[in-house]
Amino acid sequence: MIPYTKGFLGLNLIFRINGSPLYRAAIPGLISVGFYIILEKYLTAKDDYVDHPYGIGVLVTSVSFLVVFRANYGYQRYWEACGSVHHLMSKWLDAVTHTGVFHMQQSHYNHIKPPSFFDNHDLNEFNLRRDRERERDSVMPCRREAKSMVRRRSVAKSISVVAKPSFDQNSLNEDHEELFREADKATIHDDQYLLGKGKMDGGWGDLFNDGRGTHSNRHAPETWNQDNKGFASEAGGRTPSLFLQELTHLASLLVAVAFSTLRSDIENTEAPLDLYKAGDPWPEVDPDQMKKGTAAGIRDCLYYLGGFDRTLAMRVAHNASRPLPVIGGVSANEIAFLQRAKGPSAKVNLAWHWLSEFIMREHLAGSLGNIGPPIVSRLIQFLSDGMIHYNHARKTMFIPFPFPHAQISAFFVFTIMFAVPVLMDEYANNIVLGSFLTFLTVTALAGLHEVARELENPFRNVPNDIPLNTLLAMFNESLITLYAGYHPDHYWDGDDYRHHRYNTTTTHSSSLASDNRPPLLRDPEVTPRKGNIASKPKPQAASGGSPARMEQLESMVATQEAELEKLRALVEQEAAVANSSKNNNENGPIKYVFQDR
Repeated sequence: MIPYTKGFLGLNLIFRINGSPLYRAAIPGLISVGFYIILEKYLTAKDDYVDHPYGIGVLVTSVSFLVVFRANYGYQRYWEACGSVHHLMSKWLDAVTHTGVFHMQQSHYNHIKPPSFFDNHDLNEFNLRRDRERERDSVMPCRREAKSMVRRRSVAKSISVVAKPSFDQNSLNEDHEELFREADKATIHDDQYLLGKGKMDGGWGDLFNDGRGTHSNRHAPETWNQDNKGFASEAGGRTPSLFLQELTHLASLLVAVAFSTLRSDIENTEAPLDLYKAGDPWPEVDPDQMKKGTAAGIRDCLYYLGGFDRTLAMRVAHNASRPLPVIGGVSANEIAFLQRAKGPSAKVNLAWHWLSEFIMREHLAGSLGNIGPPIVSRLIQFLSDGMIHYNHARKTMFIPFPFPHAQISAFFVFTIMFAVPVLMDEYANNIVLGSFLTFLTVTALAGLHEVARELENPFRNVPNDIPLNTLLAMFNESLITLYAGYHPDHYWDGDDYRHHRYNTTTTHSSSLASDNRPPLLRDPEVTPRKGNIASKPKPQAASGGSPARMEQLESMVATQEAELEKLRALVEQEAAVANSSKNNNENGPIKYVFQDR
């Protein structure tokens, strides 16, 4: 694939030679110009070889429709191949991701799972929020500070690591990252927000109760992503789950084998696989960047200008120089099995079989948790859909553009080289103008024909091919995210919020107990609501808790119940006094006067 940028009138695109149909089509255009000059210089009896240019005009029009038709179908084949490649990656990634998600629900991980909202339903009574940021932290009093905040946020809240900000950081008085870290801490400590500090190791550090995670070291947070390996890092001191390692390897191997058979279906030739190294730069999408200024690059350019297809040796050498990387590499046993499978489809089907069998075997063993069979069946559906799209791409690779149409298009493009000069000889009176128009007309028609030839097989026609190496690297990085663990912000302690509400309720109860007024005259706002959470048995949080914390909470609940008993006794005492006064009062019952508040 040739990446490019837009420029004034697209003139920046003109100077690329290898992969350009313009320079290849310019050769027939120059031949036509030479024939036109011969007509002008040596064949002066114009009326002797054509009576009217309309006959040649009909030929030019017919050839134009023929070439445009082929270019249109070449364009369709190109985009169908691109779509098939992305669809097969999407379907297989869906299947593997769902498998990883189901695996995280198995019973072995119960003690590291985040707390469940189902088990903490009572927290909904407290009017808490799950927002990650507070609106008041982003409100700036003046436009200048607001503009500064936007500049800071563009770096601190960017989903990509910003190596070089678009503004001068020295112009800001505060560190932009530290500013937002303080805002996040304020949100976490706000009693109205159900947030915790989270676990940057995704919970893996609690798997064996030794604090050792995989991609993150909770004891040394400054080492976060220092090795640039992402979630494949072992900075925490432990390797990822063995199940996830095997799952990602088999998925990466499947896509690598599929891509290898798409770009090369030649038997008994090199189709190498390689070890993928997480964090490495993306492979070049333009293979010419690897051969720039070399003898091989010049040779490829000359082959392209001549309109020749690459030889078998050139194709094999190109594939060998760009091996397809697999997570975890490839074992000798896997290579032996793949070599024994005959044909591209058989090799892909073998890798597909390995992945499907592994998922089903682990599901029956319990590695996917308590997931129902109808849900698991969707994994097989996704895997099957991926094979459908692989075969669509295989169709474009294996079956060329129909020979009859390719032959007739090539023949009539050849005839145009000699028909257009005759037409221009009839219309143009100036040899320079006639040569110029001849060159442009023939180059345009021949160029459309060359575009069709380039696009009709995007897996072989380098450098206008689909960048399979880069797409596979992106797929591998997507698989590595399965090592991330649980969402870091899903770890919070509901007991902290219950404790806060308990203290608030205790304060209200103490105020009520010290109020000597009759119950009906007391402020209704300080009266405990019926069924307040402080008087309810506290449900056990899903994340568990230490025995000391449980004893502390039980002691707090007992103290609260004692306070309520004292309050109930005080109310009964006040009621008894009121009834006694009523019976002894000769002037009638006590009249309470209520005022609207």
